[in-house]
Amino acid sequence: MTDMGPFSAYSPVHFLIWFLAAKYTKLSWKWFFVLSIGWEFFEPIVSFYSNSSFFLESNINRFADIIFNVVGFYFGGLLKI
Repeated sequence: MTDMGPFSAYSPVHFLIWFLAAKYTKLSWKWFFVLSIGWEFFEPIVSFYSNSSFFLESNINRFADIIFNVVGFYFGGLLKI
């Protein structure tokens, strides 16, 4: 696990991805949570089997990623076309 705070350079990317997903798709909150939280559980598995540290992050960073995901999805849903 890498030593990092709650935010990383990818934090805005989390927001943007889920903002766009909410704005331009019919993805429900249920599937949003399944995909968003599921990915956070999947990242350490990928790191373990790929022998890569790219997906390794602190638990506080994982939690912050989920918060950015929720906020992005919420605002994207507000501005849905």
